[in-house]
Amino acid sequence: MKSIRYSMAALAIAGFSIPASANLVFIGTVPSTGNGIGAVNTSLTFQNTGTESGCVAFNGSIATSGAASCPSGFTGGDEKPGSSQTNVFTAANLNFSATNNFSNLVLLFNGNEGGNAGDQPITLSSLGLSLYSSSGTLLKTFTTVAPMTFNAFPGVGNAGYGFALDTTQAGQANLLLAANPLLRIGTDANVSGAQGGAETIQLTTVINTSAVPEPSTIAMLASGLLFVGLGAFRRRARIS
Repeated sequence: MKSIRYSMAALAIAGFSIPASANLVFIGTVPSTGNGIGAVNTSLTFQNTGTESGCVAFNGSIATSGAASCPSGFTGGDEKPGSSQTNVFTAANLNFSATNNFSNLVLLFNGNEGGNAGDQPITLSSLGLSLYSSSGTLLKTFTTVAPMTFNAFPGVGNAGYGFALDTTQAGQANLLLAANPLLRIGTDANVSGAQGGAETIQLTTVINTSAVPEPSTIAMLASGLLFVGLGAFRRRARIS
């Protein structure tokens, strides 16, 4: 898998509202490489009209999908089977290393709704990243909080809406990885407003990036910038 270069911290600060309790932080539109489901690290493919839900887990032997594979908050049932469409990954699959790990992992949500995709909004109600031990035990699930509505993409594998773990959650995931080197990485998603196209969740990594700030850090930074701006405005007003 080819890595991509992107400044996650800059995207996280640049105009996006981030829920205070989110484990997975929205970082904006992220370009990808390759074309088609099998040409990128596709973790989950699911398809229905209206409301959709998909989950992929690990049972100790193989990837599993469907309602029985979903952690709390996800329902499943709309997955498309096949190793290139719905799969779990290991750290080795994603080329993780001491400097390339969960701090660099990005989940790409790609809403694929056909020819007029850019005109068709689709709502990602919730997104999850689930970690499983080599024996199939669910270790932890990281999730988004608030639903987010996007324009769909015309095709799979070119770009996606990116989500990454904040600094604290990435640290927790890396500790779990250190204790479970063969852990499996699965994903989960609930969607509404689908028009019948196949939605995908892809896994990729970024390099040469700063860590995604925690939501509280972003809020403090925004407040600080606002305070500085108001101070400068008042100084200019007194001078004039």
